Amino acid sequence: MRESMPDKIILSHGDGGALTRELFRSTFQKHLGNPFLSEADDSAILPLGTGQEICFTTDSFVIDPLFFPGGDIGKLSVYGTLNDLWVSGAKPLCLSCGFIIEEGLAMATLEKIVRSMADAASSSGVSIVAGDTKVVPRGKGDKVYINTSGIGILQPERRMDRKAYPGDRVLVSGTLAEHGLVIMALRAGLEPGELVSDCGPVGSAVDNLFASGREVHMMRDPTRGGLATVLKEVAEASACNITLYESEIPLKEEARQLLDLLGLDPLYLPCEGRVVAFAAPGPLPDGWIDIGEVGSGDGTVLLKTRYGGHRRLGFLEGMPLPRIC
Repeated sequence: MRESMPDKIILSHGDGGALTRELFRSTFQKHLGNPFLSEADDSAILPLGTGQEICFTTDSFVIDPLFFPGGDIGKLSVYGTLNDLWVSGAKPLCLSCGFIIEEGLAMATLEKIVRSMADAASSSGVSIVAGDTKVVPRGKGDKVYINTSGIGILQPERRMDRKAYPGDRVLVSGTLAEHGLVIMALRAGLEPGELVSDCGPVGSAVDNLFASGREVHMMRDPTRGGLATVLKEVAEASACNITLYESEIPLKEEARQLLDLLGLDPLYLPCEGRVVAFAAPGPLPDGWIDIGEVGSGDGTVLLKTRYGGHRRLGFLEGMPLPRIC
């Protein structure tokens, strides 16, 4: 039986898991629902009336700390939105940005963030063409929050069914959990050592997958809620079952050590520069790893452990990860 929604917003509403999903359904979809919003995908695909379609996406970034090994809130805000466009099959065109800045933020800090955004956008071949700033009184914010929105042209040869099918393989574009691990280690007062956030662009990984000739049915980026939550969302939306193989899940050794130290599950930690794809069998491009398969079913996700047992995976619950992206 579904638990009733809390009568006030709690941190778990923002972790990308079960409560986030219920909040979307019970409040936002209830009042704002339309065919585009109801897809609940990384980008909305909108017809232009000219035979072309655009992808439109928006995201807000509230990470703590603002700067971390491998990135910062500025870099994260640009790549986070561009990645949503890339995994939707779009060629990004441009971005907008909105800043909510707390009174007292050092100008040098703000300039460092904006410079990082400029570098990330320039390296990806896009421009930030519109923006807004608001300043809130000291104590009414937490340094700076950023919203970015992006528009891209859907490439017809990359239009996907946006669902998985029995027989598909589950692929990931690299090692997992590094962004979430780095942030959680810093908050725990631990040095992540050589481990850095995976914050970065996924455009080249997406290009390689399509260039391989495989029939790609769906792609997602495993941000809030991590890999397990993405798989559960896809399994339910596609009315299929997914089996994930623990022995194939790619983790760096430094990540394994931190996971043991912090007692965290890598399947529920966010990535900010990785792709999960559901594709028909075929050649495996460089950098991509086959970690599971799709079968007929009713939305169940099972992890086949390295010891031969099975563990049922669901949405992230009871593990709040606030200010993670």
